[in-house]
Amino acid sequence: MAFCVDSSPAVGDHDVVHDTQRNALGAVRRFSDGNTYVYLKGATSVADGSVVAFQPGVWTAILVATGVKGSIAVAQAAVDAATKYGWFLYVGSDTITVRSAVASNVALFAGGVSGYADDAAVKGDQIMNMFCRNAAAADGGSAQIQIDRAFIGHSNESAG
Repeated sequence: MAFCVDSSPAVGDHDVVHDTQRNALGAVRRFSDGNTYVYLKGATSVADGSVVAFQPGVWTAILVATGVKGSIAVAQAAVDAATKYGWFLYVGSDTITVRSAVASNVALFAGGVSGYADDAAVKGDQIMNMFCRNAAAADGGSAQIQIDRAFIGHSNESAG
């Protein structure tokens, strides 16, 4: 469990789901685990470790999928309804669950299943500034990721 160490205040630990909005949407704070999180409104089916996209100004999580555009973050808890709120990893490292096998030290792309990332190159679906740091097996494998203000849906990626 990590707590906010930023000079700006934040309500709640990084892995707690709020039933009411407790922080400004889009707030970015550094926590005691060394990671930086963004505060977002949830969406249906968002689970701990889900890869989500969001649009600045809207601040609602959308499960990442092919064709989605926006900034990227990783859910830290089941913020699984539009009436829930929570902190999402924005800069740092964490573990995500993968649906297909991924290699070590590779770029990640929107996966074939919403909310998941994999290393299968698909033009226009590379998650820029998010990398897998260890090889992981398919169907429930754990991948250590590194993320730094990631985004998706831009035409400047080289893979695919």
